[in-house]
Amino acid sequence: MRVVKQIIYEVDAESEAFEKARKKLGPEAVVLSSVPVKRGGFLGLFKKRKYIVTAGILEDDEAQEKLEQGKRDRLIAFQKLLEGASTTSFDVALNKDSNNFSDVLELSNEAVALSHKPIEEKDRYNQKQSPETLAPLGSDNIYEGLMQSGFDPLIAMEIVKEYANIKEDKSLDEFLADHTLVTGKDFISALGGKRAMFIGPTGVGKTTTIAKLAAIFALWHKRKVLLLGADTYRIAAVEQLRTYAGILEVPMEVVSNAGDVERALSNHDAEIVLADLPGGSQNDLLRLEEYRKVYEALRPDCVHLLIAANLSYPTMADVMEKLNVVPYNAIIFTKLDEAPSLGSLFRLIKTYKVPLSYITTGQDVPRDIEVALPLRLARLALGLETLRQTRV
Repeated sequence: MRVVKQIIYEVDAESEAFEKARKKLGPEAVVLSSVPVKRGGFLGLFKKRKYIVTAGILEDDEAQEKLEQGKRDRLIAFQKLLEGASTTSFDVALNKDSNNFSDVLELSNEAVALSHKPIEEKDRYNQKQSPETLAPLGSDNIYEGLMQSGFDPLIAMEIVKEYANIKEDKSLDEFLADHTLVTGKDFISALGGKRAMFIGPTGVGKTTTIAKLAAIFALWHKRKVLLLGADTYRIAAVEQLRTYAGILEVPMEVVSNAGDVERALSNHDAEIVLADLPGGSQNDLLRLEEYRKVYEALRPDCVHLLIAANLSYPTMADVMEKLNVVPYNAIIFTKLDEAPSLGSLFRLIKTYKVPLSYITTGQDVPRDIEVALPLRLARLALGLETLRQTRV
């Protein structure tokens, strides 16, 4: 696949990016990348977020293997649902004769490549490091830089002291990366095992995160995926998961007790099991007891706790404490695109020492879900990389 025509333009919101691309390039246009920037303001304050968008028209290259048509169609329909498109049935969403498929395909070559194979950090984020920003600095400069990046004062001070005592010649982002625990370097290993359970408060993006992972495992990694919906309190959430499962052509079972879980596992020869548990407040004791029952029935290899990155640190800590009713052993940070900074994330990591598995940064698949990689997170927190640093 190669870009035969390309334009770069600025928009106020990412939702405008694709519509403007179509107006300028026609119905075959795709959005290749979107990078947030700050514009305007007064004396460095009150700047507004804008987006520098690169769009183009892709043409098949015979030297590159094409995506299977069935995979492409299902992914497009899946993206339409995540974007809130009004799709009333699978037949409409999967109509291969429809002209709408090219209209919603917003995947760059890099985005597809990210889900095809395990990726080393040095290959995926091969950014040029500026000596001025990455070389060891004086303590005052480091502390000031951390504070400007949104780090808590006490954590910033601890980092400065620890960084000053290291003997190796390391940049600050490398130092932070060394102190960031993760579950794996690729999508499969980051899951933490065959059976994974996902818990988190309402509105954290749990169901859509599970659906994104199911798409990656089923469509690219060719794994047999089973979805379990245990959200008996919110019927809409179960139906949402069922809709995703139908489009991805993976089985989905609703479970409410140990017997249901055992039957679901015995009825399907699944290589990967993803269980969606009830969302709700961390103060809802009834919901927490539901977590425990499903956990004991499923006996998952890994429990992923989802936390929204745009929450305050006290709220994050409250979620960590209250949802410890089951022994979670990984964290997924969602909504990084809505977080003013990532300083609170590193404070949480340093305090609770729970490894990270994935991060989510929007609705696009697979671009907006990533394996949590230490150096990537450190560079994001320090402002050395942006969320949309996609190579085309």
